[in-house]
Amino acid sequence: MSNMRMILLEAALVAAVLTTGLSVSQVAYAAPLPAAAEPQADVKIDSLIKVERTEQSENGDSVTALVDPATVKIIPGDKLLFVNRYENTGKNDVTGFVLNNPVHKAVAFIEALEDWALVSVDGGQNFGKLSALTVKDGEQQSRPAVAGDVSHIRWVLRSPIKPGASGELRFRGTVK
Repeated sequence: MSNMRMILLEAALVAAVLTTGLSVSQVAYAAPLPAAAEPQADVKIDSLIKVERTEQSENGDSVTALVDPATVKIIPGDKLLFVNRYENTGKNDVTGFVLNNPVHKAVAFIEALEDWALVSVDGGQNFGKLSALTVKDGEQQSRPAVAGDVSHIRWVLRSPIKPGASGELRFRGTVK
């Protein structure tokens, strides 16, 4: 088994997460990757989901607000912002950090906010830039992949995470 670990956030049961207030980090777990590096047990992951709602300000302007999903009714078409916060809680640099986030079937992927993020359209088997991926459509015909085909997002941090350092990895989706 490799020393390197990949944090895999199971964003399964988005509806339950949104209606019960469970955080996605409550279903986070580590899974091995086939490359040697160092353990990533010192990386703490906290995840949250926010609902993007457009509201009228007092002066009549439209303002987009991030709302706690426990405080509003979630309906199809709602825009969601998924935030994965990471922090190195250890005493050593963490190198080769990889974070995979499945996109729940109840959510249509829109975009990763980090333009260097990779996506998968085949259940997490292969990753790349969306513009370079294809999917089988019908009778083994291939077509260019689109955002709605994305099943997973992967962030590979090229720089070490220094002790005490933290950051965020984010993506947007809509409720189907």
